[in-house]
Amino acid sequence: MFTADLHNHTVFSYDGTNTPEEIIENAIAHRVDVIGITDHQFSIGGDLREYKARLDACREKYGDKIKVLRGLEIGTRPAPDDLNPRDTDDLDYVLFESLDDTRAMDLADFLEWRRRFRCPCGLAHCDIFRLGERYGVDMLKIMRRSGLFWELNISGNYDYYYDFLTNDKKREAVARSGVKVSVGSDTHWIEEYRFRPIRRANALMRELGCEFAVIGRIR
Repeated sequence: MFTADLHNHTVFSYDGTNTPEEIIENAIAHRVDVIGITDHQFSIGGDLREYKARLDACREKYGDKIKVLRGLEIGTRPAPDDLNPRDTDDLDYVLFESLDDTRAMDLADFLEWRRRFRCPCGLAHCDIFRLGERYGVDMLKIMRRSGLFWELNISGNYDYYYDFLTNDKKREAVARSGVKVSVGSDTHWIEEYRFRPIRRANALMRELGCEFAVIGRIR
């Protein structure tokens, strides 16, 4: 069964414990087909070139065993002032985190800022239904129009994922919307890797007929 996990942290993140190689080898051991590394932009800072090069080397090293995607997690509380969106052009995707947080940037400001990014963009750690209620908008329509995908984060720290699992209306709305979906473990330490929920979330996306985000971006 095809399995993708597009949210993982390494020692490039302030809260990551393992090297990129260890994260990838752990994914291989669990028979994951596509692994995405998404370290925190604010932790990487000026070392983005080194980060990309390290992941390029991993892609080359493990290419016959797993597909490796280069991602980046970017904060929205507020938007970082030390990131040039052009520097992300050659990434496979970026994740904007916690846009539903009350401390996050205004939705209209975010959508304008998002236009400056050319690689695929997604919302992580975000209850898009709650965000839509706050602004009185249909977030699925906005995301489809803005080219944003949505991450199902199975780490156990976000209630929106469990709500989605049990809410028929929300699952049907996402399936009808055409919004692409990704699945992420948000791994920071491989000893706590939650593989079974990853497989279940991937199976759910297939069941709903949702298109997986950024899977085709393998160079």
